[in-house]
Amino acid sequence: MQPLSVSGPWDLRLDPDRDGYVDEPSDDDVDGTIFLPGTTDEYGYGNEVDDQPRDHLQRTHRYEGAAWYRRTVSLPDSWADKRVTLSLERTRPTAVWVDGEHIGSRECLSTPHVYDLTGAIGPGEHELAIRVDNADDSMDRPGVRRSHASTEHTQTNWNGVVGDLRLDATPPVWIESVRTDPDPSENAVDLAVRLNNVTETAQQGTLTAATRSVTTGETHVVDAVDRSVSIDAGDGSEPGRTTLEFTYDLGPDALTWDEFSPAVYDLTVSLETAGSGNAYGSEFETTFGLREFEADGTQFAINGTTIFLRGRTDCCVFPDTAYPPTTTAEWVDHMETAKEYGINHYRFHSWCPPEAAFEAADRVGIYLQPECSQWDFGTSLDDGDDYAYYRREAERILEAYGNHPSFVCFTLGNENKGDEERMAELVRHCRALDDRRLYAYGANNFLTSPHPGAADDFFITANVPEDPAASHWDVDRTPIRGTGHVNDSPPSTAVDYEKKLEPYDLPVVGHEIGQYQIYPDYDEKRKYRGVLRARNLERFERSLADRYMDGSDTDFQAASGALSVACYREDIEAAFRTNGFGGFQLLGLDDFPGQGTAMIGILDSFMESKGLIEPHEWRRFCDARVPLLSFDRYAVTTDDNFTAEAMLANYGPGTIADANATWSIATPDGTKIATGDLERSDVKQGSLATLGTIDASLDAVDAPARAEITFTIEGEELEDGSAVDLRTAYPIWVYPETPEDTVDADEIGVSRRFDEATRARLEDGETILLLPESSALRYSLEGAFQPDFWNYEIFKRNGKPGTLGMTTDADHPLFNAFPTEDHTNWQWWPLLRHSRPIVLDDAPAEFEPTVQIIDTIYRNHKLGVYFETAVGDGKLAVCTLDLSGDDPVVRQFRRSLESYLVSESFDPEPTLSTGILDSLLDAGQDEERVYGDDAGAWVDHD
Repeated sequence: MQPLSVSGPWDLRLDPDRDGYVDEPSDDDVDGTIFLPGTTDEYGYGNEVDDQPRDHLQRTHRYEGAAWYRRTVSLPDSWADKRVTLSLERTRPTAVWVDGEHIGSRECLSTPHVYDLTGAIGPGEHELAIRVDNADDSMDRPGVRRSHASTEHTQTNWNGVVGDLRLDATPPVWIESVRTDPDPSENAVDLAVRLNNVTETAQQGTLTAATRSVTTGETHVVDAVDRSVSIDAGDGSEPGRTTLEFTYDLGPDALTWDEFSPAVYDLTVSLETAGSGNAYGSEFETTFGLREFEADGTQFAINGTTIFLRGRTDCCVFPDTAYPPTTTAEWVDHMETAKEYGINHYRFHSWCPPEAAFEAADRVGIYLQPECSQWDFGTSLDDGDDYAYYRREAERILEAYGNHPSFVCFTLGNENKGDEERMAELVRHCRALDDRRLYAYGANNFLTSPHPGAADDFFITANVPEDPAASHWDVDRTPIRGTGHVNDSPPSTAVDYEKKLEPYDLPVVGHEIGQYQIYPDYDEKRKYRGVLRARNLERFERSLADRYMDGSDTDFQAASGALSVACYREDIEAAFRTNGFGGFQLLGLDDFPGQGTAMIGILDSFMESKGLIEPHEWRRFCDARVPLLSFDRYAVTTDDNFTAEAMLANYGPGTIADANATWSIATPDGTKIATGDLERSDVKQGSLATLGTIDASLDAVDAPARAEITFTIEGEELEDGSAVDLRTAYPIWVYPETPEDTVDADEIGVSRRFDEATRARLEDGETILLLPESSALRYSLEGAFQPDFWNYEIFKRNGKPGTLGMTTDADHPLFNAFPTEDHTNWQWWPLLRHSRPIVLDDAPAEFEPTVQIIDTIYRNHKLGVYFETAVGDGKLAVCTLDLSGDDPVVRQFRRSLESYLVSESFDPEPTLSTGILDSLLDAGQDEERVYGDDAGAWVDHD
C-alpha cells in the first residue's frame, strides 16, 4: 500500500515557554506557515542574529525551544482497519498528538522517529500535531551537546523535521523487518524475516524473496524463492511475532561488494496469507551486499582482500542548510567528489548520517563508520540515564542501517572519557546484536592516554606510548601522524610508525591526521547564502585590511595551501610506508568553519576545490595503490649520491603482474641527470613491497638546482590483464658541497642590533646585514615550518606560533643562487624552523617584506623574516632566518644572500624610518620577548 506523504505546508506556533498547543488554535496561536521537510532557520523564524563570532559560522535566525507543527491529514477509505504509522526521518526530540490525543514522544538524533497511530486515526480528516523541542534541556547530555549531531559549530541546533515525512498503512499481518547476513564464501545471504500479527488468529502464508544487483556494470538477477510460514496470533494487547530464517542462494554468478566493485542487491520480500477469512499481503524492501569485513591481524580485509582505510572525518559541515542531505543523489555527489581524491572511507565524527548516506556509500563504494551522538571529555556512559540512552541509540542505528554493506565499522563516539567497563559492555552488546561489522568504544578515547578498549576490534588513535610496557595512563606519548615529525624533524620521506605499532595485534587507524591550516580566500564568503553566514570570515577580512594587506588573501591561500598540500602528502605517505597499518582518517578533506574556524581542507566547506591541487595529482599519494620513495634528505650536495628505496603500497583489487619500475632525475628544463630501471617483479595484493634501490650520482648537476625524481610503475592486473600505470614525483634540491666564494666579506657589515653604532655605519654609506638577537626584537614570534595545526584559537595555549608558512617573489635577485618557489617547500625547513618572524604592523601601509610569513587569521600581523631598506646613505638588510649551522641549505642561502647584498641589484628604497627601525630592532631588553596573546598584549617569553 502506498505511503501518504505529509510533506508540505504546516501551521507553526513557537512555544519557547512550553505553554502547550493541543486544542484547536485561534489565529493568534499561529505564528505562520512552514513547509516540511524544513527548519525554522530556513523560513526565517526565531530571533534574527547579528553576532559576528570568530569561531564558527553564524545562523541568520535562531530559535530554540518547543515548536508546534500542525496540519490536517485526510486518510482514504482503503486505510480502514489498517495499522497506521507516522515516520519523521530526522529531527530533534518530538511528541505527537492526533485530534488532541497524545500518542507518545521520541528522543533520538540518529534514526527516524516512528509513531504507531493505530486506534487514534482512521479514514477521513484528522488534526496531526508534532512538537519538536530543541531547547538545551531537551537533550541535556554532555556528550550530545558537544557532538556534531547538534553543535552550533557544524549542523547547528536546528528546529524542524527534515527528510521523509509520511504515513504508512499496513495490514494486520505484516513484515516488520528483514535482516540480511551475507555469506560470500557460499554465494548466499541468510535472511531473518520478522513478521507481526495483530489478529487473534494464527496465519498461514507464503514468503517470496527476490533480488537483483543494481549498481555495477554487471546485472545479476537471482531466481525468486518461496517459503511457507506460520505466523502466531496476537493476544489482543500485543501482536504475535514470528521470525522466519532461511538461506537465499545467489548462485555461482553472485557479485561481491567492495570499494572496487560495489555490487548492491535490492531485495524484496513479500508475504501472502490465505485462509477462510481475510487474506493479507505485505511487502518489505531492503538492500545488501555480498561482503565480509573483518580484522585480519593488524589490517582490515574485505572478502579476503587486504584494504587500507583512506578516510575523511565527516563533521556534518553543510552550510546551505546546516543539516545533512537526505537524498541519495546529494550524497552520491558528495562521496564521488571524495573518491576523486582517493578517499574510500568516511568516519562520521560523533553523529550518524541519514539513510541516504548509506545508500550512496553502497553505490559509490565507501566504507562507513557512523558513531553515536557522543563527544564527552568527562563521564561518558557513567550516568545510568545516559547509558540507557546511548544503548538505545546504538540499537536503533544497527536496526535502521545494519543491512547496508557500506556500514563496516561502528564506535560509541569521539574522544570520550569515563567508565571503560560500561563502554566495553556496550560494545559487546552491539556485537551480540549484530556481528556484521567491527566495533570500538570510541575514536581516540581518553585523549591524552588513548588505548584500545577491552572489547575493541580496532583502535583509532593519534599517539601511542613511547614505552609499550608502561601504563598507558602515565607515560610519554609519541604521535603516529605528521604532527610529530613534519615540523620538528629534518624533512625526509623515511618516517614510518612500524616499530611504534609493534605492541598492537589489532588494526590501528591514525586519528584525524593532517589539520594543516590554509589561509582563506575571502571571496568564499559570497557562497554562504543559506541559513549560515561566514561572518567569521568577514571579521578576519576586516582584520587583514586593518593591517593594510587587503587583497593579499588569494596569494596567502595559494602559498599556505601549497605548503599544506606538501605536509598532507608527507602525513599520508608516512601512513602508507608503515607496514601493517590499518589506515588513516583525515581531518579533513574539506574545511571545518567552526571550533575556532579551522580552514584545514584542500576543499572548502561546500566540498569544492580551492585550486590547490588537482584530484589526479592528490591520488598519486592517496589511492589504493601508491608508489613511494624512501630517502633521508630532500637537500643534497653534488658530492652525494641520491639514494632511495623504491616501494609500492598495493591495496588495489589484486596482484600486479610483471611490474616494471623505472626512475629518472631531471631539472625543470628537462635536462636528465640520471635514469634507471629496477628488476621486474610481481607485487602481491595487500603488501608494502620494496622494488629496489635507486642510487644516482649528482656530481654532474649544475648546482644549485631544483630537480625532480620521477618514479613510474607499469604492469597489469594478474586477474584480468588490464593495464596498471602508476606515477609519482618528488622534488630534491642539489647544492654545491662548498658554495663558490665570490663575495668579499669586507663589503658587508654584520650587526646584531640596530644600535647607535649600526646607525652610524649606515649613515656613512655602508651595507649592513642585521641579524638581530632575539632580545633585540620588540615584537616577534617563534619560528615554525608547518602551517598552524587546526587553528590558533583552540591551541594557542600550547605555545604554537600560529603561522602558515611564507610567501615571496621567487624571481627576486635574493634567490639567484637559491632556487625556490614563491611558497615554503622542504628546503626551507632549516631556515624557518627556528626563525623569528618580526611583527611589522608599524611599517608604512605599502611596505612589504621580501620574505613574508603568513600569520594566523586571528592576528593577521604583517610578518617578515627578511626585509630591506635604505638608511641615510647606507643599505640595510634585516634577516631573522636561522643562518646558523652547516646545513647545505643554510650554506647556500647565506652565499646567495651575500652575493645579492654586494650586487647592483641590492638598491633598496628608504621605506622604513629610523624611528620604526629603532622601535622594532632595538628593544633595549636583555630577555627574549615573544608575542603571546591574540588580543593585543605583548607578554614576556619564559
